[in-house]
Amino acid sequence: MQKLKEDIKQKIMEVGTLKFKKEGYDNTSMKDIASAAGISTGNIYRYFLTKKHLLNEILKELEIEIEDFFSKIPSNYEEIKSHEIFDLMIDMTLNIAEKKGDTLKVMFKCENENQFVEFKSKVLEMFISKMFEIAKSIKKENIDMTLCEAMARAQFEGFIFIVKSNIDDTQKLKKNLMIYEKLMIENLGERVLEVVKK
Repeated sequence: MQKLKEDIKQKIMEVGTLKFKKEGYDNTSMKDIASAAGISTGNIYRYFLTKKHLLNEILKELEIEIEDFFSKIPSNYEEIKSHEIFDLMIDMTLNIAEKKGDTLKVMFKCENENQFVEFKSKVLEMFISKMFEIAKSIKKENIDMTLCEAMARAQFEGFIFIVKSNIDDTQKLKKNLMIYEKLMIENLGERVLEVVKK
């Protein structure tokens, strides 16, 4: 049995990302990707059983990076201000847009695919969890998760919409995210304290 090579797997992922971005997920076949990667159609299936498996692997790299990001944010309200979380999210997003802009574009082109929906849900859950941990550090008992989730969902959906709308222009993306931050975050810490401490 022939051994799978990491460099070929990476090449397939790079070509798949570019093809999905340019042609769209639905309009790209595994045969197209194999041809562009310079391998046989039969060989590509040794690395990825289906096109969905390939997309999952492409999105997995982003998911790991985002998980790592959320794990580094302090969970104690005393250690971090609400605007700092947003600043960190902007920095992470701009970093990903610069390093993995093609992957983000693929993600948004595959918006109705189950993988994208699942990916977006996982990231949203990470964000909601972090907001809940921070709120819990303010008030130790009887935290209404509904309020945390509602605030997190509103911020997250707006954030995603701005990224999607400005993905081709990182300067405009940064500017619009900073304006959004100002609109969403100004006095948020005080408002959260008022609600959570009641």
